[in-house]
Amino acid sequence: MKISKYLSIILAAVLFFSCNSEKSEVERIAQAYLDAETNFRIDEARQYVSPEFMPMLNQIETFVLPHMSQELIDSLLPNVVTIKNTEIFGDTAIVSFHSSNPKQESDAQIMMVRYDTTWLVVQQNDKVTREKPKESLDVQPVQQQDDTPSDTTAKK
Repeated sequence: MKISKYLSIILAAVLFFSCNSEKSEVERIAQAYLDAETNFRIDEARQYVSPEFMPMLNQIETFVLPHMSQELIDSLLPNVVTIKNTEIFGDTAIVSFHSSNPKQESDAQIMMVRYDTTWLVVQQNDKVTREKPKESLDVQPVQQQDDTPSDTTAKK
């Protein structure tokens, strides 16, 4: 009886530590990919993506980056990414993150899949983007109009 109790405790401990190390590995790869991709280091980001996701990076490199001025790129740097949540479902993981640069903040997710023993990014989904307030703008509040019908209109 005591042996089965000890075996159960050992098995639970091994399972707990293996799940935590798997989550750490997913988050390490997600962080490395996101740091590279959001800071326009596409060649570095390539090592963390699946073959199916590679065309997306190629499109960014071919069609987006050449049309961005260096001044615009510099204004978006540095971009800081913080992992918020990681959920693992077998060989699939969803990593939620917060991204912040001098012009905007956003929350998004990436999906990762385990290929053999390596986790790779297969999809990125934007969720919310918020423009940072511009301190230099003098913005006047807009007066809200009352859309309720007047008493004279309502009586007709």
